[in-house]
Formats: sequence, C-alpha cells, structure tokens
Amino acid sequence: MDYNEIHNYKQDPQGFSFDFSGFFFNACNLWKLVLLSIGAALIVAYFINVRKQNIYRLDSLISVESEQNPFFTANTSISFNWGGVSGKVGKIITAVKTRSHNELVVDSLQYYMQYLAETKYHMVDIYKKAPFVFKLDKEKPQILGKPIGIRFIDDTTFELFAEFENERAAAQRYDDKSKLTVNIPQGSFLKRYSFGDPISLPFLSGTIVLKPGFDVTPGGEFYLRFLNFDGIVYSYKQGIKIAPFSQSSVLRMTLAGTNKQKIVDYLNTTTAILSKVELERKNQYATNTIKFIDSSLTAVNDNLKGYTDEMNTFRRDNKVFNVSDEISQISTQLKTLEGEQEAEQSKLNYLNNLQTYLETKTNYTNIAAPTSVGITESNILS
Repeated sequence: MDYNEIHNYKQDPQGFSFDFSGFFFNACNLWKLVLLSIGAALIVAYFINVRKQNIYRLDSLISVESEQNPFFTANTSISFNWGGVSGKVGKIITAVKTRSHNELVVDSLQYYMQYLAETKYHMVDIYKKAPFVFKLDKEKPQILGKPIGIRFIDDTTFELFAEFENERAAAQRYDDKSKLTVNIPQGSFLKRYSFGDPISLPFLSGTIVLKPGFDVTPGGEFYLRFLNFDGIVYSYKQGIKIAPFSQSSVLRMTLAGTNKQKIVDYLNTTTAILSKVELERKNQYATNTIKFIDSSLTAVNDNLKGYTDEMNTFRRDNKVFNVSDEISQISTQLKTLEGEQEAEQSKLNYLNNLQTYLETKTNYTNIAAPTSVGITESNILS
C-alpha cells in the first residue's frame, strides 16, 4: 500500500467518497453516446404521442334544491316529502351509478353507433362532425365490431364497402338488445346506394341521410361501427364519477373520453334524464293520491244518497214534515258520529292497503299520501 492510499484511508475510515468531478469528466468523454440516447428517447416519445389519442376529462355541476311547496302542511291532502336536500343528494348519486340510468342515456344518444374517419395512424370517432346521419332500423340486426365503409361518389350517391374474412358474424338488435349470428358475404363487399334509400342487408339496415350545410367531397370515406350495447353501458357506468362538491347540495359529475362533444352530451343528457325521471315519479305520486281521494269521495257520496233516500222514505211513510229541535239535535249528533266513523274507517282502509303493500313488496309508487286520509303519525309519514 503506497502513501496516497494510506492517506486516503485515514481521511475516510468509514468508506470511499464519490468523486463527482471524475464522473463528470468521464461523462463528457461519452457525450456522443449521451446525445444519441436523448435523441432516441425523443424520437420514441414522439411516435408514441402521435399514435395515441388525446384523453379529455370534463366536469358538470348539479345543484340540488328542495322543491317542497311552503303552503303544504301536515293536513294537506297532497304533499311531497323527499327527505330534504340530503335525501335527494343520496338518491341522485345512487341513480347515476345504476345500470338502468346509464342504459337510458346510452340508448337516447345511440352511443353504441360510432362515426369514424381514418387518419394517418388510427381511426378517430368524429361523432357529430360526420356529414351524414345513419338512421338505423332497431328491429333489424347490425353487425358488431366491423367497420362498414361509406365512400361518397357525388352529392346524391355513395358506396358501401367492407372486407369480410368469414361467412358469419355476430350482430345485435337494438330494440330488445338481443344478440344473434348473421350471414355475411365472405371477401370484398361493394354496393352503391342513393342518399335516403333504405339499406336492407343481413348485417346492416337503415338509411343514410346527408346533413344540411355539409359539403360532400367525392371520394371522401367514412366508417360506421356498431358496438355491444351492454359493453358500452358498462364502460360509461364505470367511467362516470359523481361526488359532493364544496357544498352538500352541489354535486360534481366527471367523465373522461377521447371526444369532448360526446362527454358534454353524456353529462347534459344525464342531468336531463334525472330531472325527467324525478318529475314522472312526482306526477305518478300525485295521480295515485288524487285517485284515492276520488274513490273516497265517491263512496261518501253514495252513502249520503242512501241516507237521504231513507230519510225521505221515513218522512213520506210517517207523514212527518216538521222535525222538532230535539230530533234535529239528535240527527246532527248522529251525522257527526257517522262522519267520524267514516273518517276512521278510511284510515283503517288505508292502513290495510299499506300493510298489503309492505307484505307483498309490490310497486310502492302506488301508495297514496297518508295525509290524504288524515294520518299524521310520524313513523307512517316517514
């Protein structure tokens, strides 16, 4: 061991120190390799970015407010008790994540049908930017997953084209969402149509209509592709996020995707369908209550008519036309007691109907408001 090694060992008895300056000069000697590595990394990143589609994430805010009428009281015949704002917030969050709600949104927007255009690296979903609309026949099967090409000849005619590898393919009807297998022409397919003419093929049925204000470019090519309805509903059900935002009465919905306009339409349609479903539920609730009141009034009217006929018969048979004050007082008391009996019987009838609903677990939307018969007990109202 020479003197320098002994000196370094004494200076750093616990280990060797890192020589940064030596490492820097060694790296400078390899500057060509460093630049080559950086250039290769940039080229790889560029080709990855140009081949990947952009992902957009959009938010939508929903304000939840109580719509209870301030004039409604415990004695009002028709009242809507929705559990306050917090109850409505919970219902909306649950509804947005249900499959039935997302089925309504996907079906109304027809997101199982894609309008595609081919770019240098991949096909892009152009959605509403397509110069035509395909009005599909929901009662006929549409081929799944296979792009069907549409080539413009002029402003009146177009060609359908496709390449089929097999003689049979999976298809789906979008009226009942049933899946089936259809026969397809193996090999190249090419057929010419005019805009507005019905297309009736084993794998495609509908009509292609040009949008007003769009210019037709001869030779322009677009594609139609149909997707599995259940798969699309599941993807949106898993993709949409909803949670309280800042205040408890404001909700924020978030959705990500490759097409901004499709995200906007899905969020707006979700809000519109939530409002529509809630309005229909309220209307059904009011309709059931009104029917119950009408039926009760009809029964009371029939009873009053029977009592009137009996009194007239008594007067005619006994030739009594002037009733004394005592008889009138007794008659008034009897009418009061009969009215109270009728009211209590209405409550019993309502409670029996409520018991039947709860025991059989049928559609609870047919239950009328308890206050319509004068029931104010807090547990039953809840």
